[in-house]
Amino acid sequence: MDIGEACKQLVDSSDLVSAIVGGILGALAGGVPAWLLARRQSDETLRRDQEQRVRAEKALAFSVSVKLITIINSTINLTNHVKTCMALREMPGNSQMQPWQVLIPMIGFSDEGSVRFTPEEMAVFAAAQEPTFMQDMMLLANRHAASIAAFLEYCSMRRQFAEIGPKPESFNGPIGTMMVTLAEMEQYKAYTIPLNDVALGLDSGLDEDVRLARRVAQEFGKVTARYFKLDKFINISFPSEAELAAKRIARYPTAMSAQGL
Repeated sequence: MDIGEACKQLVDSSDLVSAIVGGILGALAGGVPAWLLARRQSDETLRRDQEQRVRAEKALAFSVSVKLITIINSTINLTNHVKTCMALREMPGNSQMQPWQVLIPMIGFSDEGSVRFTPEEMAVFAAAQEPTFMQDMMLLANRHAASIAAFLEYCSMRRQFAEIGPKPESFNGPIGTMMVTLAEMEQYKAYTIPLNDVALGLDSGLDEDVRLARRVAQEFGKVTARYFKLDKFINISFPSEAELAAKRIARYPTAMSAQGL
C-alpha cells in the first residue's frame, strides 16, 4: 500500500469515527434530558402516591380512634352500671340478696356491640409492625361485643322471669319487698341460677375489659404518632381507677328483696 492510499483510508476512517461520535453525542444530548425528565416525573408520581397512601392511612387511623372511643365509653358505662348494682349486696341488710335481685336491666346498649374493625383499618397497624397492639384492639372489640351480648341476654332473661316470678308486695322507695318461703325459692331456682351465673360472669369479665381498654387507650397515641412520624396524632384518654370509682355512685335499683326466709 502506497502512502496516498494509506492517507485516503485514514481520512475515511476519521470521517466514520466523527459520524459515530457525533451520533452518540447527539443521542446523549437528546436522551439525557428526556431521562432526567422521566426520572423527575417518576419521583413526583412516587411522592404523590406516598402522600396519598399516608392520607388514606391517617383517615383509617382516625376511623379506628372513633370506634375505640365508642367501645371504651361503652365499656366504662356498662362496667359502672354493673359494679354499682352489684355493690348493693355489700350494703348493710342486703347480704341475703342474690345477683339477679340487684343487677337491673338497662337500655342503650343494643347497637354498641356491633362496633368492629375492618381489615383495611387493621392493615395500618400491621404496616406499622405493631401486631401485638393490633391483636389487643381486635380482642377488645370482641370482648366488648361479648359483654354487651351477655348483658342484653341477661336483660331478656330477667324480663322473662319478672313475668312469671314473685311480685313485690310493698315498696321502700324503689326497693320492692316480697314474702316468699324456701319452697317457693326452690321452685324458681331453674330461673334464678342462670340469671346469677350470667350476672357474676359479666361482673368478673368486665374487670378484664377495663384493663384491656385502658392499655389500648394508653398505647394508641404512641403507636400512631410513631408510625406517622409526628409528635402527636390522637391521644385517647381513660379514667383512672379513682375516677372510675367516683363515677359509681351507689343507687337503689328496682330490685326485689326476698325477706322472711
